[in-house]
Amino acid sequence: MAIKLPKYAHWVAERRFLVDPATMPALDAAGARRIEDLYIDGGRLRLRAITHPTGEREFKLAKKYAPDNPLIGPMTNLYLDDGEYRMLSRLPGARIAKRRHKAGAFVVDVFEGPFEGLITAECEATNRMAAMAVEIPAWCVREVTTELAYTGGALAQAQTVPQS
Repeated sequence: MAIKLPKYAHWVAERRFLVDPATMPALDAAGARRIEDLYIDGGRLRLRAITHPTGEREFKLAKKYAPDNPLIGPMTNLYLDDGEYRMLSRLPGARIAKRRHKAGAFVVDVFEGPFEGLITAECEATNRMAAMAVEIPAWCVREVTTELAYTGGALAQAQTVPQS
């Protein structure tokens, strides 16, 4: 059964890949954003804090609806202020942190903590056909879009890199 686009949500088509660090382009550490996610227990909500290279912080609460196809699904975001973020960050859930870099049409996530060494790349598009048409660079060595173990929520819950 096809998912109806919920009110205020938008479609997100994204593909995710494992990256070979030996062949990926040089990443600009000064331009990276630090992302801290809390996957709140009991649902599909993600609380995110983004620290930009300028030191400015941004906070949002997201919901990714369960997709029929891992390639595309509805998502909605609500932007928060610091006090709202601090209050919601006390909720129980699983945490994960990463540094996000830009590399052409992709974002490259370099994970921290128990995920050190895991590097993924994502490309995002407005529809399935556009996502499938993206040219995949050689440093993206394996597509893991359909492998649920590589979603942020599953990684945070497992607190370990999936064994391939």
